[in-house]
Amino acid sequence: MKSRKKWVNDLACTFMYKGQVKKCFARDFTHMKIRLPDSIYRAFYLHAVLVMDELTQISQSEWHGYLLSMCGKRISVKIIDRKDRVREAARLLGQIGGQAGRGKKKVRGDSNYYQLLRLKGLEKRRINKTEKDK
Repeated sequence: MKSRKKWVNDLACTFMYKGQVKKCFARDFTHMKIRLPDSIYRAFYLHAVLVMDELTQISQSEWHGYLLSMCGKRISVKIIDRKDRVREAARLLGQIGGQAGRGKKKVRGDSNYYQLLRLKGLEKRRINKTEKDK
């Protein structure tokens, strides 16, 4: 039985300081409390701590807020639960399906289009076959 690869990092964090935007990823919020301060220090040489009380939940899978570094600098933070985003995208794509062959959404044309396409394919195969024989 083939095993599926586990989604490693469910949370994605985008943080911004003085116009520079950086990202970090974590498995859960406990892991994010470790990863985010390390990423901030690597990017901006600032010491900060993630406090969940200062983040406001925008939707079921998104949190916005800011962190204050030890020296008082403000760092904007946006955390997204990517697992829910993937599910949402799959759900929306499932709603779109089944509409491609009707009315204005049918871009390619009528049966003549497909007949010409088949004839072009036959002609191309015949040319390739004659080139191989030479």
